[in-house]
Amino acid sequence: MSRLNAIFVALGSLAIVAAPLASSHAQSGDALANGEMTCREYGVRAGTAAFDTCVNRAAWAYDRGEPGLAAIEAQRVSDARNICLSYGLAPQTMGYRECVATEIDRRAMRSYEIRHVPSSDRYGFYYDTNGNLRDRNGALIRAVPQVYR
Repeated sequence: MSRLNAIFVALGSLAIVAAPLASSHAQSGDALANGEMTCREYGVRAGTAAFDTCVNRAAWAYDRGEPGLAAIEAQRVSDARNICLSYGLAPQTMGYRECVATEIDRRAMRSYEIRHVPSSDRYGFYYDTNGNLRDRNGALIRAVPQVYR
């Protein structure tokens, strides 16, 4: 193998190793502190897997500037933790961690609704779900009559 090929292999290997590190989400210290406080307020004890999950989710919400979402995430983790403990699972087991993750995901799917966000033309006009023409502020311009045949 020539020296040039060895250099390309080394640089390629370095790029492959560094790619996952670049995509990680760093959380600010303030967000982590607020996340820990929020999780404790919702009854999630420190030193557990549920606490780590709760802090990560709440800190992510605080970094996005959504403290209401942080409280929802903490409540979701607290509910999942309580349900898994009611099943009699020990908090140190892998089954408990899987239960918490499953319950959190189950609640997350129910809490987020899918909304249709209409696209608008260059003037800001769009059609709502009933076919009515609306301006950029949502005011009705032209209504479509609801005629049933």
